[in-house]
Amino acid sequence: MSRLLNRLANLFLLCLGIFSLLAIIAGSFQCRYDRSLWVWMLVLCALLWVASSFRRGFWIGMPVAAALLFLAYRFYGHNPMLQLQDLIDHISGAFYTHILHPGDSYPYLNAANSHSLILLFLGFLLAAYLSTALTSRSMRITLALLETVPIFTACAMVNGEMPAIASAGMLLFWFLLLVGGVGYNPEGNLGRTVLCCVLPIALLLGGLLVRFDPAKYEYTPRDFDLFTGKTKEQQAYTADPDQPSSTSAPRSQFKPSWDNNDSMQLETEFDAEHADLRLLQVRAQTSGRLYLRVQSFGDYTGTGWRPAEELSSGSSLPFTAFAAELSPQGVKRDLDIRSFLDLSALCIPYYAAVSSGSDVSVTAEDQSSYRVSYIDYKGSMDTLVLPAEAAAAEVKYRSHAHSVYTRLPEATRAAALHLCEDAGIRGDDPNLVQTIADYVSQSGEYDLQTGPYPSTDYAIYFLTESHHGYCIHYATAAAVLYRSFGIPARVTEGFAVETRGGFYTDVVAGDAHAWVEVYQDGLGWFPVEVTARGGLATSLPDATPSPSPMPEPEQQPSPSPDPASGMEENGGGGGGPGPSPTPEPDPVNEPGSGFPWWLLLILPALVLLFFLWYGLARARFISQTQHADGRRAVIACWRYARQAAAFGSEIPPVIQQKAEKVTFSPHTIQPEELEQCKTELQNLIDTVYPTLDPIGKVRFRFFRGMK
Repeated sequence: MSRLLNRLANLFLLCLGIFSLLAIIAGSFQCRYDRSLWVWMLVLCALLWVASSFRRGFWIGMPVAAALLFLAYRFYGHNPMLQLQDLIDHISGAFYTHILHPGDSYPYLNAANSHSLILLFLGFLLAAYLSTALTSRSMRITLALLETVPIFTACAMVNGEMPAIASAGMLLFWFLLLVGGVGYNPEGNLGRTVLCCVLPIALLLGGLLVRFDPAKYEYTPRDFDLFTGKTKEQQAYTADPDQPSSTSAPRSQFKPSWDNNDSMQLETEFDAEHADLRLLQVRAQTSGRLYLRVQSFGDYTGTGWRPAEELSSGSSLPFTAFAAELSPQGVKRDLDIRSFLDLSALCIPYYAAVSSGSDVSVTAEDQSSYRVSYIDYKGSMDTLVLPAEAAAAEVKYRSHAHSVYTRLPEATRAAALHLCEDAGIRGDDPNLVQTIADYVSQSGEYDLQTGPYPSTDYAIYFLTESHHGYCIHYATAAAVLYRSFGIPARVTEGFAVETRGGFYTDVVAGDAHAWVEVYQDGLGWFPVEVTARGGLATSLPDATPSPSPMPEPEQQPSPSPDPASGMEENGGGGGGPGPSPTPEPDPVNEPGSGFPWWLLLILPALVLLFFLWYGLARARFISQTQHADGRRAVIACWRYARQAAAFGSEIPPVIQQKAEKVTFSPHTIQPEELEQCKTELQNLIDTVYPTLDPIGKVRFRFFRGMK
């Protein structure tokens, strides 16, 4: 009965530990997997338990497990190497953004839609090690902790929001491991102890998790200053986010190139020196990409932009918020912002009913900490309708928008229309906004090292000569093309931020970004993302907006983007004057320039080789000492006895005598004599093994295969 309970307890511990580890790994590195993964993993754990718990189980469990992995490969039908590359990219990105350069962005590849297969292979390796550790006679706790503690700690460092259930499972595993004892004895009380302690310890952990939810713990960049080696100046921008902004960091004297109230100069080069400086902190109620507009520019000069003349009757900025608020799909949210620099305008999310009378920005009024309410709207703008009062104001503003925000130098307009004609872009295209966005995003290569152009018309030069630029160049080119067809458009700059719901997110200078706003008659300004995605193929489906034209019955329809797909859901951000959080490349974080991801292959490769060596060594030991030829079996016993004796003992006389007998005489070995030799060898192993140090035990057991 004790033997059965011990084996069942080991099976329970194996499943508990592996399921918790996989859930923590998947949650920490944002892995995507199918629910069927857990069924496959449960069967694999059972097979590995058979391989480690029964005398001849290795020859049953391991081959069947290998066949099961092959079936899983055929079942999922995914490319395991692509999944491995994407998983390593996720790990590298987490390590980079949390350890090497806290607050920086990382251009995730997101090459795999699912990581189920590679997680299954990883779970198999972890389970193979853990099943062996749980059956160790004297190093059971040590070997199990060597696997689980480093993985849990590494995931905690890069996560900050540990999954509560998986964390509880890992803690429960450790508790049960400790109460089970340091060594596995098939006839001991390990099974009874473990199974009796499961319920009370689980209840205790449940109560602790209710009181101290790990999902509420957050790491800040300050936690990693020791690893990053930041200077005192840089550390000033990574102060404790829970402190008031007036004391958490000094007011920055850094000024974005466009925050001079006069113009946005396109000759400005990317400022890599200040890319890591923290400028803001934002806390949203939900996770995802958030665009914070600061200021719009509507007067194109050829080498830059100036604020356009404004209408004295009021601001158009709240129009879309009024419409989204009436929609049943709109949800009111709050955004908390802490500013560490002196911007002339507030950072405002879209669908925020905030205005200071200006049509291009909201005056900051020396506000270092403020809260903005906005409408979280993910639907199509086809369903948006302005309330009566806002609709009347929009009608007054509409003629101003068509008059001011369609102006272009005649030479620029002619060149733009000629380019569009050559590209097959027609003014009667019902999806004209989408078509132009696609054309611009595919017209150049994203390059943060772009210098000043030798031209007085940057939009045309970008589209015809340079084909290199970053977000302000893409946005400028798109705005010019829109205007050439009579669509009101302007360039807007601010920040593109990846938020985590309920937590403060650092916004650095490298998160500054530029995009286009297009005016939709009857509704107002909507954002359009046109920047090439991270310098990769610009034809990626989520790199450009998905417009949804909304004809006005009163006049010519004006095509416009779908705000939900154009800005909130796609990932085509740029970085101007620096890179956006994702997916554009950071100058110090382009693929290949960060952490050498191939180093992460070493650990799983070593683990795999380790267990392959152990399996072969153990199989060789069993097959040779139980050989059908008694003479060869006795010689094998003598050889292994000599290896064991080399650790600090002597070869048993019986084994020495029988080995000499088969070597120097033709006499056969009786079954009783062979069993005597095997018994003496096992006694020698049981005597020598406990006296060894940890390194000696590893050599004795895993490399010699004698335990």
